[in-house]
Amino acid sequence: MAEDLQHIYGLALEAHEQKDFDRAVELYGRILARFPDGDLVLYNQGLALYQLDRFAESAAVFARAADIRDDDADTWFNLGLALKQDGRHPEARRAYERALNLASDDADIIFNLANCCREGGYPEQAAAYYDQLLNIEPDHVSCLNNFAYLCHLQGEYGRAEELYNRFLNLRPDHPGALHMLAALSGTADDTPANEYIRELFDQYSDTFEQSLVGELEYRVPELLFDLLDRYDPSSSGYENCVDLGCGTGLAGVIFSPLCNRLTGVDLSEKMVAVAAEKEVYDTRVTADVVQFLLQGNTQYDLFIAADLLTYMADLEPLFQAVSQKSLPGSLFVFSTEHGEDPGWQVRPTGRFAHYPDYIAGVVRKCGGKIVCTQKADLRREGAAWIAGDIYLASFNLAGAGCKETENGDQ
Repeated sequence: MAEDLQHIYGLALEAHEQKDFDRAVELYGRILARFPDGDLVLYNQGLALYQLDRFAESAAVFARAADIRDDDADTWFNLGLALKQDGRHPEARRAYERALNLASDDADIIFNLANCCREGGYPEQAAAYYDQLLNIEPDHVSCLNNFAYLCHLQGEYGRAEELYNRFLNLRPDHPGALHMLAALSGTADDTPANEYIRELFDQYSDTFEQSLVGELEYRVPELLFDLLDRYDPSSSGYENCVDLGCGTGLAGVIFSPLCNRLTGVDLSEKMVAVAAEKEVYDTRVTADVVQFLLQGNTQYDLFIAADLLTYMADLEPLFQAVSQKSLPGSLFVFSTEHGEDPGWQVRPTGRFAHYPDYIAGVVRKCGGKIVCTQKADLRREGAAWIAGDIYLASFNLAGAGCKETENGDQ
């Protein structure tokens, strides 16, 4: 029997090495059915389940292994990884902390614990762990980048600038750090590189909705929908619609009942993957929205952009692309952060604000007109609301306007 189990274990290891993880999981399971306390077998099965994205099962297996080998830092660390991927941040944090108690100078454990605290809504604890890691490895590139952005979000601009500069000494061409550093000094003079936007939203795709909707009271899709409904309450819907910068599909869920066909476009592949789970888009595309419009042959009668424009400086390329792909009578509903000065301005957050007269002028230059607008509180930032504007623009449309309101009140 021992030889038989040894043979099965050898086959399991071979399947694991060849990345046949389903086979490996099954073979490890056959051994565990006879010897359920085999900690090394449990550990390997947990790894294989993790590779299959079966994170809840992986966490359960690693938890069993940790019960048997309470003194093994690697087991606790992998338990933390699986729990975090399963969205169970408090449990993941406890697992990482146990791992760190067993291996206090392990950079991977500290870094992942810091990230878990940051994503779980504990910025002060995250900062403490990032600091701890930099004391051990002053040139830890990912730590410098993440810590700089955390300080930036927390309004600790001096510390953020110091960390960005340290990071750029190691990665001088990094588009995200260059943009955020320029934003802090107010010298950003163009829309940031696509690589920055893609990396930013890929990084936060797992926790994006929880943070934005649950904690920051984000409500832009609903505001855009209400504005469109006030303009044309009797509309029977729209034939071909596109959600530009669709993110995780929050606007798609709101607007899909109005759309016979709805396309979602976003730079972030991970955000598009989350949007796919909502099953509201007929087509999903990972692409730059302007390039997508210009390179395609499809024309639309409804364009939607919730928060897309806050990551753009000059809006003329976007509106030119929308104009070229508009059917007669097409509508474009979108939001901006409110700018107090003519043109556009970069904010310390790295986002852009746009002056209403600038918006009207660019839309007019591109062959359209603003038919509805209202001021709105977009979402919270700290204790305050971000002031914004939402718009409905038309192209080749001779319809009536709508009543201007403030802060979403009708």
